[in-house]
Amino acid sequence: MTGLSLVLIVWGGAYLWTPGPNQGAGSAPSPSSPAADAVDRSGLRVGTPPPSPSPSSPPAATPSRPATPSPSQPSPTESAASSKAPVRATVTYEIAAKGSVGVDLEDFAAQVAEFLADPKGWPAAGIEFRRVPSDGMITVWLTEDSQVPSFSSICSTGLSCSIDRNIIINEVRWVESAPPGVMDDVPVRDYRMMVVNHEVGHWLGHHNHSYCPGAGQIAPLMMQQSKGLNGCVFNPYPLPSELTAPDLFR
Repeated sequence: MTGLSLVLIVWGGAYLWTPGPNQGAGSAPSPSSPAADAVDRSGLRVGTPPPSPSPSSPPAATPSRPATPSPSQPSPTESAASSKAPVRATVTYEIAAKGSVGVDLEDFAAQVAEFLADPKGWPAAGIEFRRVPSDGMITVWLTEDSQVPSFSSICSTGLSCSIDRNIIINEVRWVESAPPGVMDDVPVRDYRMMVVNHEVGHWLGHHNHSYCPGAGQIAPLMMQQSKGLNGCVFNPYPLPSELTAPDLFR
């Protein structure tokens, strides 16, 4: 059919098509015709339906499993147990008071027990402490300051002391910490721990006092920190070099 033209209307535009000599009116456009290559604004070819999105489904739930420590990283409980020193000796102690003291004796006893059980204290040397009502190896006294010299002339009213089997804790120092200006930034509880560990250290065999090894270094426990730190850093625990008990382990 000569002279026949068709107007093709497709999405996005209109195209004029005239059959060639070998094409009839019912023939489809060749693949190279503009209609076959038309692309809409979405980037999809005309006449090609967009792919339907697959229904999204939630990922399969993974059964929860309790966390287990790696063999190379033991749990905190295991670490603490593995680092605890084996007990080499048990020291029994009594709690007593001398003079007129205002501190509740059982509150005092509870803190002493806590300090003596601290794994960074004397237990690190293999010493276990157990309170008994009587006949203890040592007695830890909470003592009115004026009564401290009654144990020995070498004890003073201003400090704590250790004489023979008596660990004498000065009540004023227990309540107020060190004399003013010595360690004002140290918590009272930490000061108390240092005093108890220091005086017990004398009974264990550390009879001589140590000195500050240098400015900025950690003070030895057996240094008289209550009299001044001399540039050292306050320390309530025995240093590794102090973890001995010459009078206990003979």
